[in-house]
Amino acid sequence: MNNSNIKNIIICGNGLAGVITTAALAKALPKETKLTLIDTLCTHEKDIFYGNVTSTSTYAFLLSLGITEIELLTQSNTSFSLGTHYLDWGEEKNSWYQCHHQPLPLIQGVMFHHYLNRITAKFPEQSAIGPYIMSVCAANKGVFAHPSKDPKSPLKNIEYGYHFHPAELRKIIGRKLDNWDINIEKGSIKSIEKSNGEIKSLTLSNGANISGDFFIDCTQGDLGIYDKRINFGHNRTLKAVENISPHNEIIGSCRKVHGNIEKWKSHTFLQDKLQILSISEISNKKDNDTESRTHHSTGVTITTGFSENPWINNCLRLGHSAAVLSPLTPAPIMLLQNDVKRMLELIPISHDMKIEAKEYNRRFTEDYIHASTFESAFQPAQTIIKKESYENKIEELIYDKLKNKIMQFKSRGIVLQYDLEPFNNEDWIQIHLGMKRIPKRYDALADRLDETQLIETLKNIKKNNFIISEKIPPLNKYITGLIKYLRKQNDKVQSK
Repeated sequence: MNNSNIKNIIICGNGLAGVITTAALAKALPKETKLTLIDTLCTHEKDIFYGNVTSTSTYAFLLSLGITEIELLTQSNTSFSLGTHYLDWGEEKNSWYQCHHQPLPLIQGVMFHHYLNRITAKFPEQSAIGPYIMSVCAANKGVFAHPSKDPKSPLKNIEYGYHFHPAELRKIIGRKLDNWDINIEKGSIKSIEKSNGEIKSLTLSNGANISGDFFIDCTQGDLGIYDKRINFGHNRTLKAVENISPHNEIIGSCRKVHGNIEKWKSHTFLQDKLQILSISEISNKKDNDTESRTHHSTGVTITTGFSENPWINNCLRLGHSAAVLSPLTPAPIMLLQNDVKRMLELIPISHDMKIEAKEYNRRFTEDYIHASTFESAFQPAQTIIKKESYENKIEELIYDKLKNKIMQFKSRGIVLQYDLEPFNNEDWIQIHLGMKRIPKRYDALADRLDETQLIETLKNIKKNNFIISEKIPPLNKYITGLIKYLRKQNDKVQSK
């Protein structure tokens, strides 16, 4: 990067995507590279569509930005999350925990869920998957502890993310930027100078003319500095209505979600607040008016979908200017992190960016197809299998992949995985079983294990998980004690 001709990078928009992108570039690039963040004077209300729960990768990602877990917990309302509890979901009223977890054990080379399927008829009380997942046991009791380093402890299998609020996270990162050598300009974008398809400069409402080598559009999709995004994938208009109320106790280490894919509501406990987020699909103005009267709020609307080519010439769309997903899963914030990491990996070193743009666009498209496939899996299997009309070629590809996954799992219990999927085998097993997609057959190799030995093995796993979950403190007590301890340790460091 020291020999790079790219010396001046412009980031447009200081919402969550903008500040994350700026922080990542500031940490990764040499000081000779000039960074300019343009505060386009917009509200950041659409950031709510990044959701309220993260994946397990957020801990390491925030560390890469220079934000420790201590800072995250003490400077915001962020809390720990073991996943999501879906309650009375859809017409079938399915309920299950979708929890973060290390891979379930292989027994004699056979995936764990095949053994549960083997015994489901004879020992139905042993066949539910939840009690074998330590994170689910902890979530069911509302308790939490960090993963154990003891290889013999069931706690070694726990993984966690965070319950968060996008505005809080943006403020923490913004405070970091204030202490770094970053030029910040305030003003809306009034005009764009282009030459041969490349952006040369931007003129702002404050009269400033901002020139650069590489432009990153992190606006919220309505003030894009390039052409309007053409949506692929699922094109739906979603409305978000948020209600936040004070709450002096964290109840539960999982957010709770109920409803269906078209209209759902989540309850997420932050450290001292309860966030209730209602998401509904708006098909026309009549629906919009009805929703407004129901929730006594106009809410925030956005159109889902993603750009086929977010990187064109010397401009990269990132965040909502490139893609919008429903916050039903952790995908929105997870894929934002992926986009930023991919950008850093492919940051151009010359004005000829064709190779970098092509690779970025390829991997971007794969990510969003996979995430959209997982979101679509929250529909009944018959609805998915019978679907024959599609809005675009990408949506058809999404459903083709999903149909293959469902048919393979329901037929033989096979967890079909495509390359570089953001959701892993455990995620897919939990959603398949949660949506009552029970395989007709199991792997015949599971019969090699003696039935008595198998039942004993399963009972021991459940027993150990239960014993550990009984010893773990409630999340509220754990996080209060942890913050108190961390602050005391920080005071000791500061006094030296």
